Amino acid sequence: MVAKPKPTKKDRPKKRKKKTPRQLIIRDLDAIVREIVFIRDEQSVPLVYKAALDTQGAYEYAVNHSGIDQPGHVISRAKIGVRWDLRNIHKQDASDNLLHEFYPEVYNQWYIKTFGLNSWNELVNDSRPISKYSMDDLETLYFELTEMLKILQGNPNWKPYFSQRQIMAGDWSAK
Repeated sequence: MVAKPKPTKKDRPKKRKKKTPRQLIIRDLDAIVREIVFIRDEQSVPLVYKAALDTQGAYEYAVNHSGIDQPGHVISRAKIGVRWDLRNIHKQDASDNLLHEFYPEVYNQWYIKTFGLNSWNELVNDSRPISKYSMDDLETLYFELTEMLKILQGNPNWKPYFSQRQIMAGDWSAK
């Protein structure tokens, strides 16, 4: 009896799960906040890393930094109460963004030195409530951020640092 080869399975493309409307609007919110932050912050956050690494030599700092800008969150994006809070997000070099994952105290110290302890305490308090935004809340936030982006594109000298709560309530203005 001659052995038959085993049948081979046909390669089927994996079906991708469609993104839900909620996932899509969250993705869009992340993108629009990124645009706002990149227009608002001309320079990346000048964190203390450069000063600390200068003791080892500026050459090492230049080698260890990619020069790719990213939006960095002072308080984690997982805290939905401040995920799109413009006080919480700043333009950072990708290397600094990674470093502050391991040494958050440096970014926190920069924030407190720049904006003050009261602003830091407000941001922390805003991050604490556990909630899930409704689709209406997310759509309102998207609409308000879109309006903010239009104003910012027309006036790049405007520096919006509004809380997520203020944005959702429409309590911001381009002053």
